[in-house]
Amino acid sequence: MKNSATLPRTIAPFVWHFLKPYKIYMIGFVACAVVSGLFTIIFSTLLKIIIDTIDTTTSASQHSIPLLQLLFWPSIGFIINFEIHNTMWRLMNCINYKIQPLIKNNIIQETFNYVTRHSHQFFQDQMAGKLSNNVTILANSIERAVHDLSRHIIRGAVMVCATFITLYLVHPDFFWCFLIWAVLFGIGSFWASQKSISLVDHLASTESAVSGNLVDSISNIQNIRYFSMFNFESSYLLKTLSLMRLAFRKKEKFMIIYWSFQGISQTAMLAVMAYLLINLRQKGLVSAGDFALILTLCTEVGFIVWWTMEQIDNLNDTIGKCNQSLRALFAPLEITDTQNANELIITHGKIQFKDVFFHYKNTKALFENQSITIEPGQKVGLVGYSGSGKSTFVNLILRLYDINNGYILIDGQDIATVTQDSLRAHIGMIPQDSSLFHRTLMENIRYGRVGATEDEVIDATKRAHAHDFIEQLPEGYASLVGERGIKLSGGQRQRIAIARAMLKNAPILILDEATSALDSVTEHLIQVAITELMRGKTSLVIAHRLSTLLHMDRILVFDQGKIVQDGTHDELLGKPGMYKTLWDAQVGGFLGDGETVSN
Repeated sequence: MKNSATLPRTIAPFVWHFLKPYKIYMIGFVACAVVSGLFTIIFSTLLKIIIDTIDTTTSASQHSIPLLQLLFWPSIGFIINFEIHNTMWRLMNCINYKIQPLIKNNIIQETFNYVTRHSHQFFQDQMAGKLSNNVTILANSIERAVHDLSRHIIRGAVMVCATFITLYLVHPDFFWCFLIWAVLFGIGSFWASQKSISLVDHLASTESAVSGNLVDSISNIQNIRYFSMFNFESSYLLKTLSLMRLAFRKKEKFMIIYWSFQGISQTAMLAVMAYLLINLRQKGLVSAGDFALILTLCTEVGFIVWWTMEQIDNLNDTIGKCNQSLRALFAPLEITDTQNANELIITHGKIQFKDVFFHYKNTKALFENQSITIEPGQKVGLVGYSGSGKSTFVNLILRLYDINNGYILIDGQDIATVTQDSLRAHIGMIPQDSSLFHRTLMENIRYGRVGATEDEVIDATKRAHAHDFIEQLPEGYASLVGERGIKLSGGQRQRIAIARAMLKNAPILILDEATSALDSVTEHLIQVAITELMRGKTSLVIAHRLSTLLHMDRILVFDQGKIVQDGTHDELLGKPGMYKTLWDAQVGGFLGDGETVSN
């Protein structure tokens, strides 16, 4: 995988990063656009030659050379000029055909690689729909700018430059008239484009918000049904839709006024050109063909300049969208590997917290000077009210957050100095809320070890007591599970997650209420399988159902970020303290809510 952490954060270097491997194609693309830009100049010049030839021949009745012969080469030039113009556009299409999908795919892939390296906190603060929308906006916008808008802008720039030269050669007055108009037109367009960037940026932000709200509501469709909140969600969406409507109208109102002034300015320019032509013709300084050349050229190029400025406006729209997406996606990574980070090597599985300080952003400290050692192969239960720090404890081991001070060691290796991938590759995780990919069951289970054989996958599902229900499905292991596994029950999803962890067979195991979604019969069977899975592994088990911790080697009791008790079930039950209080107060094996603190 490419190191996407080095991707540029500003639009021009970002685009060049992806164009650089295809610079030969891009040079050819620009050359074709340049040649295409000469079409109108050559066309108008040939038209002048033909008209002047006809005018001269008509004036001289005894002309010795037939008119057909005099017009032969200019007519051939017409045909060749048109075919060259046509060929240049087809070549640009061919270049687009060759490299456009490659560049777009590279942008999406490298952006995805970067975004997925963001911290756990980043994804808690962002909506998935908004992030995915920004990725596609960024790729589509750059694709449009590079392969569509750029050729129109290059072609327009070439036409304007060639027009200046042609007008000067006919008469300097035409040059100065066109130059003054072009400068004023350009200044006005530049001012308008700067104004439009902020307007488009704001519009893009509202569009992303609408997309994020849509995904958020659709992904929670069950809650909408349960609470019969269809009208509420529609009203909630209407708020962001109203903001998007206002942003769109504000931008369009500005552009309509600006385009009106552009049209008036072009009309004025043509009027001045017509006056100069008539005046200079009376003085015998221009020919009849010059009328056709100047009026055709100024009309065509005037529209091209207008069109080019619109493309520049569109380019600014695109840049605004790209900048908005870059800001949303390419925030600095909060958790990164150190330079020359080593691979984690686990020989025993010993975990140590040494003087660990940690707090979430803008909250009071959760862990202060926390030190504890978990010996290799120990099975350790984590107990406490919600928000007491249990999940944070295991999240710090996974390095989903960086500690503020102190050290977390695994077999003597500071996890801050090893690669994140190697760290998490050695930890098996069975979460409370098992989320699956909208892929086949075989693919979801094999996620634990991509290279596993089909027999190994089936063996893992049998040990997780998932094989029987999978076999009953019409497509078996080839069944698609739906978004986040919605086609499966909670218990079925949990068994798939357990099978995945069994297949991974990592030396450190973390279970977060791994059997909470199972019925009592299945839970008993899977507890046997989990006990076998934990054999020889350093295991951390978060549980609200204290009965699942009876056979732990050790139980840690958390209260507001502190480990207030440490011992076996029997030891903790035999003395006063929070564990005994929880055990005595528990109904049906579950803890109460207790005091709420930041988790």
